[in-house]
Amino acid sequence: MIENFHMRQILPGLMAALILLAGPSGVAGAAEARKMENKSDNPLEQPMVFSIVRSAAGYCEPNCPEWIYGEGQIVSATPAAFRKVLKQSGRRKLPLLIVSPGGNVMAALEMGRTVRKFGIDVEVSATRFMTCAPRDRDCTPDGPQKGEYRGIAFSAGAFCWSACPLVLAAGRHRYSSQWAHTGVHQITTVYAKERVYFKERYRMVGGKKKVVSREVVERKRSGTQSTTRLPKATRNALLGYFAEMGVGRKLLDAMLSTPPDRIRRLEPEEMLALGLITELTDTDTLADPERCAEATAPGHCVMRNPAPRTAILPQGKPGNPT
Repeated sequence: MIENFHMRQILPGLMAALILLAGPSGVAGAAEARKMENKSDNPLEQPMVFSIVRSAAGYCEPNCPEWIYGEGQIVSATPAAFRKVLKQSGRRKLPLLIVSPGGNVMAALEMGRTVRKFGIDVEVSATRFMTCAPRDRDCTPDGPQKGEYRGIAFSAGAFCWSACPLVLAAGRHRYSSQWAHTGVHQITTVYAKERVYFKERYRMVGGKKKVVSREVVERKRSGTQSTTRLPKATRNALLGYFAEMGVGRKLLDAMLSTPPDRIRRLEPEEMLALGLITELTDTDTLADPERCAEATAPGHCVMRNPAPRTAILPQGKPGNPT
């Protein structure tokens, strides 16, 4: 009997799958696979950042709309970041305004289920911050509460592409103005490949090698491989999600009919028919300051620092003031 050691290499294999709906440039897939190693100056090519914003339209004070704004790529860490900002919002039931080129499908489904669980309204709309944006270096938030901001919402040019409509579909009420853009395309599955080196201990028994132990000593990434072939499990997960959210399964047909390097913009009537949105609006809706002046102002209109009222004291009898 002879005992010996040797090193063995496993040929490159497809070790893990990442299911993505990237924007037309495919940025989301590459960025997630490389863990965002090469950060872009474009905030939309960076992981989604959430912030709580109060309308900076002075005429609505002291009762102005507040909202959660999400901007950027949907990555694996996005659902946890969303839950964190929900915790920050406390008892306020704030709507979600979102702009995103897409990202990780499974993360979008997880985030969408959180949206539906808490009954959050969603709108495709952007935010212009008054002093500085959350991503800006050395930015000091200027909102009424610590860590919050002041800004103005605008839907013109706002977009929700690829995996983003999965989040939109989860809203209790779902809005898009005629000036915003929502689009879909094929899902790209990215497989990360790696070489695995391990040490084997074996013994020779009757002239044949018998492995008695194996230990991994090194792993090396060896690139990625992508495909638009939709795994059956992913198809079933999407169809189940659409049924859960009350969205027509034809949305999947629209996704699969468009190459991953293009975006199929969904027409307003199509989004309404699919149930992807519940209302098509002429302009911004959820962050409209004028709604807070209505008798039935929505719950995310938050009263802050109202002007002190003049105290009216009871009058005493003539000649005997109180």
